[in-house]
Amino acid sequence: SLCVYYIVHQLLHCDSTYMMDVEKKGIPAAVNPAKIYRAAGLVVASSLIMLPEAIVYWISCNGVNIPTDQLDGTSDVFPAGVLLGAGAAEVVLVFLGLSLGLGSLLFEINASMFSFWCAVLTLPLGWYVFVVNTIARPIFNFRHDAAPPVPPADGWATKFREEVAFYMGYLMSSMALCGLALGLQFFSVLNLYKVQTGTDEPANVSKHRTRLAYYSFLVTVLGVGMLGVSCWVRVQEGPGRLASPVIYPPNVIVYPDVQVMGGVWTVAYGLMGFVTMMKPECSNILKCMGALMWCWYLGFHVMTQVALAGPGLYGSGAQLALLFTAVSVALPYFAHEIEKALSLEQTSNTVGMNKL
Repeated sequence: SLCVYYIVHQLLHCDSTYMMDVEKKGIPAAVNPAKIYRAAGLVVASSLIMLPEAIVYWISCNGVNIPTDQLDGTSDVFPAGVLLGAGAAEVVLVFLGLSLGLGSLLFEINASMFSFWCAVLTLPLGWYVFVVNTIARPIFNFRHDAAPPVPPADGWATKFREEVAFYMGYLMSSMALCGLALGLQFFSVLNLYKVQTGTDEPANVSKHRTRLAYYSFLVTVLGVGMLGVSCWVRVQEGPGRLASPVIYPPNVIVYPDVQVMGGVWTVAYGLMGFVTMMKPECSNILKCMGALMWCWYLGFHVMTQVALAGPGLYGSGAQLALLFTAVSVALPYFAHEIEKALSLEQTSNTVGMNKL
């Protein structure tokens, strides 16, 4: 209720009196406060997307109960200290993002220097989390038969299937999903800093196209990984409900056919991002696909397969629900930015022609 009150209060005071006083609030006079709200809202949203993962990961690391003599790990146990550091780094990322975004959105605190240092810290912390969570730990677990991943109940029929399932279903998928969520948060923090200092480039179409292409690539990789592991599970275990779930994060497979369908749609969604990059007039189609993909991720992946996998994954369900929200939001957001940039470019050209 407090957040709703402050947001309504801010919107009601976006008038000329407020515009005359923006310099006292740390915003250049030429900056429209509405742009500040939009940029700060993206920071808050991207940070909230990371919040369940940060908390779940910290708890899974048993962060407050690890004895100091067990932090180094062994040849068969991944170093608990490294996991603890990644969990702490992710919590700090969320704290910085929420402090920055809510401070700007609700309390009109627009200290550009604080935004700058948040962006500086977000980059190395995000890379540390990414390397530990999506590369180092999965490869270590795979080589030492630790969980996750969780293969079919009777194991994989061949070594080839085991390796393909790991590299496509776990490594590729988790790298793409984690990279997208962390990248979106870094972009949002840096974007807020640029908006606060008046150095953003809303009419730079090429930059927005590049960002859409990058996130479309990550979504396509995610879909290929989902499709790869689910196809192998279906080939080996059949199309019906599995006796025990196959878990290759972020893939939790109870019904192989459902996961195959999700992989196909995710690939199509990513490819549609590339089409929209080249033909912005398709942006409405991409936005509709983003909404449909969000419904599928929540309804058929999280609320069906993850829920049926057992109570041990309930926390992971909340984590995956918001991470897949980032997938559903990122592509339509950058497609919308391309539309706005083209509109600004057209307006600028029209004004230039009128002057001539």
